[in-house]
Amino acid sequence: MAVAIAAGRVWRPNRGLSQAAVLLLWRPGARGLARSHPHRQQQQFSSLDDKPQFPGASAEFIDKLEFIQPNVISGIPIYRVMDRQGQIINPSEDPHLPKEKVLKLYKSMTLLNTMDRILYESQRQGRISFYMTNYGEEGTHVGSAAALDNTDLVFGQYREAGVLMYRDYPLELFMAQCYGNISDLGKGRQMPVHYGCKERHFVTISSPLATQIPQAVGAAYAAKRANANRVVICYFGEGAASEGDAHAGFNFAATLECPIIFFCRNNGYAISTPTSEQYRGDGIAARGPGYGIMSIRVDGNDVFAVTAATGGPKARASSLSTTGACGIMMPLHAVGLWHLVSHQHELSTAPKPKGTTKPILESYLNSLFLGHSRYQLCIHQDAVRREKPQSNLNRESLI
Repeated sequence: MAVAIAAGRVWRPNRGLSQAAVLLLWRPGARGLARSHPHRQQQQFSSLDDKPQFPGASAEFIDKLEFIQPNVISGIPIYRVMDRQGQIINPSEDPHLPKEKVLKLYKSMTLLNTMDRILYESQRQGRISFYMTNYGEEGTHVGSAAALDNTDLVFGQYREAGVLMYRDYPLELFMAQCYGNISDLGKGRQMPVHYGCKERHFVTISSPLATQIPQAVGAAYAAKRANANRVVICYFGEGAASEGDAHAGFNFAATLECPIIFFCRNNGYAISTPTSEQYRGDGIAARGPGYGIMSIRVDGNDVFAVTAATGGPKARASSLSTTGACGIMMPLHAVGLWHLVSHQHELSTAPKPKGTTKPILESYLNSLFLGHSRYQLCIHQDAVRREKPQSNLNRESLI
């Protein structure tokens, strides 16, 4: 019987923002514990009976006591298409999206920002009880939604309003849900920002963290059993990934080979708990290969990269011959500042600065080249922008 022992050494990596950004195509044995060390020689066995019989894994015998050190394994790189100035880095990675989709991506992000501003101020004025903005995370919403079919099932958490908006969910229903009025489809029984729409295949959001993860896996397994050409995408934050439901969901999805995409948004904080206090190791994406899930880490502020990364696993998961779970982890930069704006658990009860009408530090956020701002720079350099000025696009987004 083979026995695996893990050494409990704490690893504290440098969590700076200047990370390399290249595409990772994960394959078994490419990185991690299965990688052979240069001083080892592959053992030759005279018969199959002599080979290691390690349950559920491929391994070889060694005659030297050696623990795997986490800091000798390089971190998973970050895939991106655009730099922070909106320039395409590698022309071969340019998605060449049609003009209509490019404009829809921009309009959806602009409209989402505008709705956030109105509902945020409504909460500050006491008109609604609670609200969570999506500032800085717009690119993950519309970028992933653009790669999905409208019939693909969505399990969201708190910050996926842009997915519904991209699927043409009416503004009136967004407002009705947050105000809990007579037009609310949920009849006022849910907290604000707990959206849901059966017609747009968006499962109603629930407050407890990570409960949607095993539910999404079950829905994906049902779709597989029914031979439905459908993919399930499950959104969650890095804080929810610390819940037990997340680990159970990952394992079930991998062993049952469910057609599901796990979409983790890492903005650096679980309410007020930074990532340095949540986990060790190379973040959430590194857990995927351990569960046998194809994984990638993507710049969440790059709309084109998000679309490409979501489209790849979607194509794989929807294939009838190679169904299987896929994992996407989206690191979102400027996390320390972002936490002040994006996480409304504190802001819903925090005092409003006198004379302030805009969300805290909103203008400064726009200068950080986050998803929406970076996309503005990109289309500014594109022919689409020259045909239709940005002012017209912004005006159309508000109609």
